[in-house]
Amino acid sequence: MFTQAIAKINKIGSLQASIIITIIGFVVCFTGLSSPFRNDDTSQIVNALPVHSITHIRIFFESGTFYNGQGLAPLTGIYFRPLETTFYSLIYTIAGAHPFAYHLCQLLLCIASAFILYLVFKYSFKALLALLLAIIFLIHPLNSQVVYAIPQFSDALFFFFGILAIWLLLRFKSVKSLIPVALCLFLSLLSKETAVIFIAMAILYLFWFNRERLYKFFGIMVLPVALYLILRINAVGLDRNFTSTPIDKLHLWGRLLTAPSIMQFYLTKFIFPWRLASGYYWVNPTFSVRHFLLPLFIDSAVVSLVVYLAFVIHKKASKELFFSYMFFAIWALIGLIPYLQIAPVDMTACESWFYFSMVGWLGMIGIILVTFQSYIHPKWFVIIATVLIVIFGFRTAIRGLDWDNPISLDYKDIAASPEDFIAYKNVSMYYFNQGNYDKAKVYAEKSIGIYPVGSNYDALGVALTLLGNYPGAAQAFTTGMKYQDINILYENRAAITGGYGTPAANTQFLLSAVNNFPQDPEIWFYLAIQEYRDNNTGDAKIAISNAYDYRQYSGATPISSEVISIIYSRIMSNSPLDVNFNPSSSPL
Repeated sequence: MFTQAIAKINKIGSLQASIIITIIGFVVCFTGLSSPFRNDDTSQIVNALPVHSITHIRIFFESGTFYNGQGLAPLTGIYFRPLETTFYSLIYTIAGAHPFAYHLCQLLLCIASAFILYLVFKYSFKALLALLLAIIFLIHPLNSQVVYAIPQFSDALFFFFGILAIWLLLRFKSVKSLIPVALCLFLSLLSKETAVIFIAMAILYLFWFNRERLYKFFGIMVLPVALYLILRINAVGLDRNFTSTPIDKLHLWGRLLTAPSIMQFYLTKFIFPWRLASGYYWVNPTFSVRHFLLPLFIDSAVVSLVVYLAFVIHKKASKELFFSYMFFAIWALIGLIPYLQIAPVDMTACESWFYFSMVGWLGMIGIILVTFQSYIHPKWFVIIATVLIVIFGFRTAIRGLDWDNPISLDYKDIAASPEDFIAYKNVSMYYFNQGNYDKAKVYAEKSIGIYPVGSNYDALGVALTLLGNYPGAAQAFTTGMKYQDINILYENRAAITGGYGTPAANTQFLLSAVNNFPQDPEIWFYLAIQEYRDNNTGDAKIAISNAYDYRQYSGATPISSEVISIIYSRIMSNSPLDVNFNPSSSPL
């Protein structure tokens, strides 16, 4: 019975497989479709004025990905991912600031990638095994962040175009077909820098399986790679300086001591993906048995097993199957290399960074199953595969509910990743929004205690302001500016000039702030009020005129365009200002 069922499934067509993958994808991942915007979504989409119209597409190719209150000036940040920003803009142009549209597009991309992966796996496996491996890839809890977190749109994009390039390389054998392959790889690079590993795998495939097209591929890839480098250097340069995470502050020796635990983390989560978090920030700066030697032993054991199985497969299986195993093994290992912190990246570990590497591990598992299929009863194979899919699918669906509730997600993140200073900061802002300023202060201080950055000092300053501790708030905002030069710190420091500080000191700060952020309406707004109170009417009129002109850049901040317009009318007509400092309604 099982043998007959398997034989029928092995004859299914691509359309049937695509329907199965799509249905399972929606059944498992629908729980995250209603999740709200959070964290980076604000500065990359909600408040990012250039992103609100696709007509600004030129800006996306000239800058980073984050909006920093600069109107239609280039975006900021160290990442060059113009295709991600272009997709954000397309979705915003069509659907506006509705997170459902972004989640739906992201899920569709992940489903499409799983289907293309199924087509790639079919070159090594029969339809049933290829389908099962593709489904596991789609619903594996370790990949859930790529589906649920909008900032991981770049991972969904880069993988989609990258795996499409690999499939085109397998499907078509002509030299002309290398042109669409190169185009897909170029689009993958424009989505995320890590796409360079897809280029490496394409070269490896051609070297082993289709060497006559290898040199042609090199020639065709020269133009897209050169164009990408030119665009990137012009936009953000080649250096990547994070300085906002513990791993980046660590010296090379400390990062090397941390690397074994990073690899063990991914291997462990691949097998037991239970306690998950948005980001992981631990570091192991000194030698220890628990954090260095033990992970190194486990990693070495896994690598040794991979090598041993390579020898076994070489003896038992065909040459083609052996080379496929080696191809997937290199895929699995090369996918981890960029994230072992030899060169630091912006977290110690992130679940979405295993997205590429997982294909290699699943591919190796598939080759092993094919090699030893005579020892595996079809009945047990189907039962085990079904149980795995149900368990992984259930865990991923539950994880989607976490994303639907931001505060629940942050608490889960803290439980799974105690070093997650960003989650503590998010909890602080949650309590601030609930009016519990004492708790907001406590969690902001916990975040700073783990790792100080501009954003958690901003959260502390906000809490202290609402608690009436204006000197402490001013100090918090000022200290935060030493860590990150972000406009929200300047806006919030500017907001308390109405009730704290001397006129001269406040004016000096506000002038410095508008020099840093010349198109920020809130800072101009507070400067206008300060100048008007100091009877500098001419300067006040210039400042409020700038606030009025730039008011459309203020995004979702508490100072509305109407408030700016009212103050504009009063200052321009030399009318008295009846502005009382009230921290509960100030733009924090």
